[in-house]
Amino acid sequence: MYSPSLLAYSLLGLLLIGALASLILGLRPRLQRMQRGRAETPVSAEPQSGFLGRELNAGTFLHRALLTERLWGRLPTGLAHSLLYFGALVSIAGHAEYALEFVGINVYVEWPWWLLTRPGREIAGICMLLGAAFLLARRLVKPAPLVAAGERKGFTAMEILLLVTIVAGFVTESFRLAVPGENRGGEFLGAALARLYAGWSPGAVADGNMTLWWLHGLLGVSFAALIGRTPMSHMLLGPLNSALVRRRSGIQMPPIDFEAPEEQEVVLGAARLADMPRKLLLDFDACLGCGRCHEACPATQTGKVLSPKRIMMVCGEYQSQGRLDDAQLLDDIGAEAIFDCTTCAACIEVCPVSNSPAEAILEFRRNLTMERSEMPETLAAANRNMESRGHPFVGTAANPDDWHKGLDVPLFEAGKTEYLLWIGCAIRYEERAQQVARAMVRILNAAGVGWGILEGERCTGDPAKTSGNELLFVEMASSNIEMLQQERVTQIVTMCAHGFNAFDRYYPELGANWTTIPHSVLIDRFIRDGKLEVVRDEGELITYHDPCYLARHNDITDEPRSALAAVGSLIEMPRNRKQSMCCGAGGCNYWKGGTSGTARINEVRTKEALDTGAKKIATSCSYCLLMLSSSASVSGGERKVFDIAEIVADKLPQAADALH
Repeated sequence: MYSPSLLAYSLLGLLLIGALASLILGLRPRLQRMQRGRAETPVSAEPQSGFLGRELNAGTFLHRALLTERLWGRLPTGLAHSLLYFGALVSIAGHAEYALEFVGINVYVEWPWWLLTRPGREIAGICMLLGAAFLLARRLVKPAPLVAAGERKGFTAMEILLLVTIVAGFVTESFRLAVPGENRGGEFLGAALARLYAGWSPGAVADGNMTLWWLHGLLGVSFAALIGRTPMSHMLLGPLNSALVRRRSGIQMPPIDFEAPEEQEVVLGAARLADMPRKLLLDFDACLGCGRCHEACPATQTGKVLSPKRIMMVCGEYQSQGRLDDAQLLDDIGAEAIFDCTTCAACIEVCPVSNSPAEAILEFRRNLTMERSEMPETLAAANRNMESRGHPFVGTAANPDDWHKGLDVPLFEAGKTEYLLWIGCAIRYEERAQQVARAMVRILNAAGVGWGILEGERCTGDPAKTSGNELLFVEMASSNIEMLQQERVTQIVTMCAHGFNAFDRYYPELGANWTTIPHSVLIDRFIRDGKLEVVRDEGELITYHDPCYLARHNDITDEPRSALAAVGSLIEMPRNRKQSMCCGAGGCNYWKGGTSGTARINEVRTKEALDTGAKKIATSCSYCLLMLSSSASVSGGERKVFDIAEIVADKLPQAADALH
């Protein structure tokens, strides 16, 4: 066998050890900066105490880190990353064969591991070459998402180094195969290149082989040594970030302990990086700057100031400069961008390394609201109304009992009634939404279950939570919990996705212990269990808009579709399920209103729905209903937007008979 000497292998081994030490030393300052962040506040139903206050999530690590699942959202880039990633795994493992052969163990002959044989390694190397070439070309071409709102520097040089290292590996192989007796088949690309040296003397081939062997080795060692000091650190930080993702989808804003001892400082959101939870500091370091969050953000798409990518880039720059205590950060990002966020979690859903830009934005929003008392005036008015009247609808003339005029609506009886129907403030104070509750009354009565409502019901506090007013949210939620526990409520049915999310995600942190069911899920359950008989009209074409707070935040996508499919024919919009576009109401933007000179998010989404050709646009959230109805009404004609409850109620046998 023609190979370098034991001394050469030993020297290269020492250099490799040095490169690994350099990698660790390069990562160390990053990890130290993360530790300067705020300790993670425990979240209900989530184990704590692991690295950065999080336990490892094996599921997301497997799917997002090992199987690169989210990279495939963009097929060419996903394919290139996978070719490079899996090719590198095979190539690195396969290279051990050379060392084993050197000590007399012939893996190629004795072990039937096809991937680690010469043909397998050759294919793996070609995969790496193709993947690295594509990614470098992409950096040089600079597609819009990659450079929008800033570009993360340092990738191009490292990608050039990687590509040169791979090419040097094939050239080194070709010199080795040019030696008589060395070509044992399988290394087809190297063998083809070896023909270029057919006229060379054995000495020249030997010198070329040794020179290229060292060059290839030194290039590889240099790349490894620089990983921890360049953006290529995402190769390690990205998988780590995915391993620390919470088990529940969407946004999870940890509670603030307002009753902490006096000596313990209560941090009201974040004005600087040191105020951020440590996991978010890992996010900023792991960010690739790929721009997927920028593309997915409905505020960015419609011309608003907000770009989640820009916020990640600015925070990452502050962090790399060690400016963790610099409060200028909040002003550099700007209040307008921070309040543009609809909290739809689209940025979280698409991030290939599992970052949570929306959570960082909400940390800033908490600080602006509670520390600086800065927010848009319309939003401030909604907060003042919640404080004084228990709901955010300023200037409404509606009576909270208008929705059930002419209906026989039972009151909830503690210990007797099965379901509490939570009405919600949108239904109480918005005339269009009131029809949803009226339809739900018909469905519950038709299903023959025990249900009732409560007098004196108030807002869940979700608008306070998402506007950054955590203190007000805790006050409202605590009052509701006390009332509901006194009534011994065990099952609550919500007609608003935001109310469901607040009850199911945040109330348990404050002591709630009931089950919350979205009305679309309950309707589907009634139909499947045979409690609700409906008449199906195959000719009725329906398209469904997924509320962000059901689909992305809570993984509820199948049940609403199942209920609609029982009464009509479903047509999907191009963006659906967890890739659905926001209606624009979330994050208290329903009260904040639109930004002058930019497109309205709800109008963009409504056009998508109308373009399907569906007769009806269905949704399962009061605010989505109001936002889409507002846009659809501009075109005039008959009503186009309906809640699931309205569509199903009209397909009850007696209702269907009346229509015909």
